[in-house]
Amino acid sequence: MLYVDQPNSVGFSYDVVLNSTFDTLFLVPEALNDTGVVSFDDYPEGVPEANSTLWYGSFPSQNILHTANTTAIAARTLWHFAQGFFGSFPEYKTCNKDISLWGNSYGGYTVSVTAAYFVSQNEKIQNEKIQNGKLNGGAAAELPVDTIGFTNGCTDLLYQLEYYPQMAYNNTYGLQVINETVYEMAVAAVPACLQLVRDCRSLSEEYDPDKFAFNATVNAICANATATCAAIGAAYDTASNRSDFDMAHMKPDPFPPYYLAGYLNQDWVQKELGVPVNYTEDSNLVANIFLALTGDPSVVRGLEKLEYLLSSGVKVALVYGDRDYRCPWLGGEALSLQANWTGTEDFRAAGYEYIHTNRSYSGGVVRQHGNLSFSRVFESGHDVAAYVSLQPLRRSASLLPFPHPTNTKPKKQPETNFQIFNRALFNKDIASGRLPTSGRFNNYSTTGPSSSFSIKDVLPPVPDPICYVYTVGSACTVDQYVAFEKGNATVVEFVVTDPSGGVDKGLRWDLLANDGLAN
Repeated sequence: MLYVDQPNSVGFSYDVVLNSTFDTLFLVPEALNDTGVVSFDDYPEGVPEANSTLWYGSFPSQNILHTANTTAIAARTLWHFAQGFFGSFPEYKTCNKDISLWGNSYGGYTVSVTAAYFVSQNEKIQNEKIQNGKLNGGAAAELPVDTIGFTNGCTDLLYQLEYYPQMAYNNTYGLQVINETVYEMAVAAVPACLQLVRDCRSLSEEYDPDKFAFNATVNAICANATATCAAIGAAYDTASNRSDFDMAHMKPDPFPPYYLAGYLNQDWVQKELGVPVNYTEDSNLVANIFLALTGDPSVVRGLEKLEYLLSSGVKVALVYGDRDYRCPWLGGEALSLQANWTGTEDFRAAGYEYIHTNRSYSGGVVRQHGNLSFSRVFESGHDVAAYVSLQPLRRSASLLPFPHPTNTKPKKQPETNFQIFNRALFNKDIASGRLPTSGRFNNYSTTGPSSSFSIKDVLPPVPDPICYVYTVGSACTVDQYVAFEKGNATVVEFVVTDPSGGVDKGLRWDLLANDGLAN
């Protein structure tokens, strides 16, 4: 298994290593290259002293010209990387050359586009349309794609956007975050936003067909479409202090914990790994470029990529935790039903079955036909594989036409996620893992109700916040933030112990930044 952290300048990948400062209190960018990381060379009056919130380290350059600015460019970059990687390490050669790509969140865009690009390149190689495609002294090689999948992926605004208002107003947890008036306003705003997305894509196809993002006019129109559509989803944030990544949690949200950053950034760990750069959760630079400069989410025709992959025989597994608002499962379900491929009608006719994680419990439900599956994983947020629930699922007795395991054992969704992953890769049905789904069994379909919305649950208690120094912007209260600024926060093993946290003390970070409450 190869973990690729890309596009460039994310996490362990980088362009050049620069000695820099890292501001743990960084919140809102004022410019595209404003990321909280500043090179020593960019301090005209000398580098400020390090303290509890301004750290010294080695980071990428933060140069907007040194990273991908669209998903399409990132896909091409990864294809070239894969050509070099698999061709340069003969010890990694196996009898099975198939590649599978998996992702989370924005991975709904990147996995779909990247896999489709790999498949299209394979077709060109087969048809000898890549002439003299030599890399590292050898001809371009086919990189066969077997399976793709992603958890809570945002993939195509045209088909997923309209489900944000519904998730905030009418969901399976009985939580009404926005009132009926706001819901109706949000729903009414969707058509105009979708038209902006269509305009963006039309202009992009005409004036930027290769998605190099060189056309400033197209970029501006697509960035505006992205921002306008984001405002519809933001009704949830305006109305509540609930986490976008788990509707059961409040802001600041400590979950999933980010303890790996404190571990990976220790000097001895970096030396053992042979890594010359500090680890960061993500790249503010890449996010700024994709969202504010090129409007990449509006550009990507994710559904078309999924349809192309399905028509090419690639297995597609869509996996969604049902408490996530950032990329709601309702939109993922709609995406799966909209896909137009040879198995469209059979997939739509298939019903939901429970996903039997093991003999003790079922972790969700799945609709599957042939190579396409859509899984709703119970009691999980955006990072599906991180959740363990201690409460039994509460449902009516007649939801599905077969019994559901009734017990109070924890539902370990890391295992559910792994079973879905494993079953998809090895051509087994997602529901049980016992039935083959390839070859003459490729017409396999689940049976059951056409909707799983009637499966209801209740929200668990809100977890206690933990202010971790690597995630100040998402896991700390305003009081703790101000204590950091004043230099009187008590930190033990990267965790703030004084002042103590609490969801009742949390404030919206956008208000904090805009009103200057911490200045």
